[in-house]
Amino acid sequence: MDTPSTPDHADVHILPPLAFLAAIGLGVLLQLVVSVRMEVDGGLLVALGLALIALGVAAAAWAIVWMRRTHQDPDPRKPTPELIAGGPYRFSRNPIYVGMALIQAGIGIALGNLWIVLLIVPTLMVLRRTVIEREEAYLERKFGDAYVRYRASVRRWL
Repeated sequence: MDTPSTPDHADVHILPPLAFLAAIGLGVLLQLVVSVRMEVDGGLLVALGLALIALGVAAAAWAIVWMRRTHQDPDPRKPTPELIAGGPYRFSRNPIYVGMALIQAGIGIALGNLWIVLLIVPTLMVLRRTVIEREEAYLERKFGDAYVRYRASVRRWL
């Protein structure tokens, strides 16, 4: 449990949306240097990409709605007043990050830019080490056994 000397938030210094934006930007730059295009009908790529973007926006929005219901801020640098185990949090401990990854995949596919799609893996690895592990340590420290039980019953991603 948090003590007066322990800050009531995860020790996170990277905002996750910025990590995804940086990966998309890097993918665009890499495409300019070494073009790696997906060779599929352009209309099909755009349709699939837009569908993934819509799914990602819906997943992230659903999670944010559940956060707002409990007066929480999606910013991982802010306090978490209570655990959320309903809505999308029944399926993933990180539904907003799943949504952002789907958006990144959708953008890459819609643009036919394989680099953007490939950069999802390192982006998620960086987020795991620099954000998610810190969030999980904070939540376990703050909520103890309740969080341990939640973590054991709900997957990190899907």
